Amino acid sequence: MKGQILESIIGAFVLVVAVWFVFSVVIKTENILPRQNDSTYHASFFDVSGIRIGTEVKLAGVIVGKVVGVSLDTQTYSAKVSLVIDSEIKIPDDSEIIIASESLLGGNFVSITPGGSDVFLEPNDKFTFTQGSINLNNLLQKFTGN
Repeated sequence: MKGQILESIIGAFVLVVAVWFVFSVVIKTENILPRQNDSTYHASFFDVSGIRIGTEVKLAGVIVGKVVGVSLDTQTYSAKVSLVIDSEIKIPDDSEIIIASESLLGGNFVSITPGGSDVFLEPNDKFTFTQGSINLNNLLQKFTGN
């Protein structure tokens, strides 16, 4: 009898952990997929090191969207990045999009620096001004002269 109770408790614990795991995966997936009030934009970079699906997009340090796609353009050998941004945020068409680093040891994020144009990007438009991620090792080697 004691063995059956112990097995039931262990089984219940395993069931609770499994439900929690499934719930966590569903919640994380919903945050990556575009919502109805999001607009999709595109950008091309020569280096997107540290960027993956789900990476934050920030404007003035505030999270306004996420990266939803990263692929290689086989014609230009540049990386194509698709991102979603809240559709209520109007982005001037001369804005610059940069892959920035949070710190020396931190991860990367996509930063938008708004331009001064009175014309705004439309959904599915492409950012004209881009700057890819900076390779810290190469930068240090140039600085030290090695």
